[in-house]
Amino acid sequence: MSISRRNFMKGAMAAGVAGTAGSFAMNPAMAAVHDATGERQHDLFKQFKDNVILLPGKYSGSVSALDLSVPETLAWYNFGLAGIDMPIPHHIAAMPSADPYQGFDFYQTMQPPAAPYVNENSPEWRDRGAFKMFKMRYDGSGKQNKISIVNDVSETTGMALGVHVSIGVGPNANKYVAFADGQKDMVLITDISDNPKTVKAFRVDYDPVARQVNISHVFPDQSTGKFDYLDRKGMKTSHEAMLGEELMPADPTAVFVDAFTWHPELPLGAILIRRLGCCAIVDTNTWEVKAMLSTGKGAPDNFPLVKQQGYTWTYSVPSVLTPLHEAGFMTSGEYFLACNNVLQNNIAVYRSEDPDPMKWKKEAFVEGFGRKYLPLHMGNVPDSRWAFFTIWARKPHNGYICKVDPKTWKVVAKWDTGPDPHTCDCTVDGQFITTVYSGHQAGQSGMVVIHADTDEIVARLPNPGGMHDHVVVPESWEGLKSSRSTSV
Repeated sequence: MSISRRNFMKGAMAAGVAGTAGSFAMNPAMAAVHDATGERQHDLFKQFKDNVILLPGKYSGSVSALDLSVPETLAWYNFGLAGIDMPIPHHIAAMPSADPYQGFDFYQTMQPPAAPYVNENSPEWRDRGAFKMFKMRYDGSGKQNKISIVNDVSETTGMALGVHVSIGVGPNANKYVAFADGQKDMVLITDISDNPKTVKAFRVDYDPVARQVNISHVFPDQSTGKFDYLDRKGMKTSHEAMLGEELMPADPTAVFVDAFTWHPELPLGAILIRRLGCCAIVDTNTWEVKAMLSTGKGAPDNFPLVKQQGYTWTYSVPSVLTPLHEAGFMTSGEYFLACNNVLQNNIAVYRSEDPDPMKWKKEAFVEGFGRKYLPLHMGNVPDSRWAFFTIWARKPHNGYICKVDPKTWKVVAKWDTGPDPHTCDCTVDGQFITTVYSGHQAGQSGMVVIHADTDEIVARLPNPGGMHDHVVVPESWEGLKSSRSTSV
């Protein structure tokens, strides 16, 4: 039987399509979670099974979920879809999930890009962007993974804050999430529902004449149930303070509130106050301020309470020996660690087991960073056998990541991971440390995986967009204690 050229080509194309369709049906790469078995990199990355990492890109305006065991991006979301002109995804925290491949919730803060470290690269960004807090959801239950916004927490509450976010643990587990901002000097605590309710809000102000700091509860409008602090309303300063700018703020009342971190074992939390080198310890049952730690070397263990009047606590701050930037609890709750920098580059170590924070005392300092390198971020492991810190430096210096032994409070390992290093986190089994570097928002950027005990750098992955933060999705509320809750 003769076959015409046209019929032959039609048959060949049909067979090709059928064969291709068949191979697609069998190809695991088309699944929502990729099976990398048989690929060369699998032997290295399979040890990271169940580690999903969230990566917000400050310059890319997006957030992505990375499956470290492949590795591949599971899904990503660009905040331009939320109507934000030049979005700056800033800090992030993830809720626990027993199966992160199926789904989990997380929180993302946004800030306007009117900051010197952005302006020096892109002055056209100066009047764009927005303060925002979003509750978000990763859904991997179908054939197409996706990330979506569950709630615009800023619009829901009327308060928009743009720096650290942390989720309650221990006595506060499955209850609260905290947001903070250093341009407005405010902290907002909400519940973790999909339609969040305000639990408590704080404002911190410095009186430079009296040399006192006031920490006050602030309340939403009774008629609307909302605050009036959306977007740039309530700003004291035009941009987030750079390291060193604490010494000369444009607004003398500014204190640059940085974060609220949660005690893993006690109903306590800490408001981190950068400019004054102090931390207000709050009772999370009553939301009363119980102590004001003074973290500098040579300073008293705490500043004295002058008075409490209504919902305002006034503390005397006669002198500031150093600002701080980031502080938090070790996973065990045994120690509270504060990163002093700019004037003193050291890490203060408080014993923090007593339910009365007025009894917390400084026991040691981690030192040896010199004048060039500034302790900045803190990372935990589940059993508190080590503490990890980002040691930041200005250009042209890279900075580095270091490991501290809590038995001696000495630095026992250092890694120059790349320029402009930022946050550290640990894998769900506590065996590896992940850390990102952003190349000062324009140059080299990536993520590094370090073996926590052998000190080997085991992997390096590219990450475009200048990652200023990241978080490994914890597997449980207990696992959250070593994630973005106790430390930032």
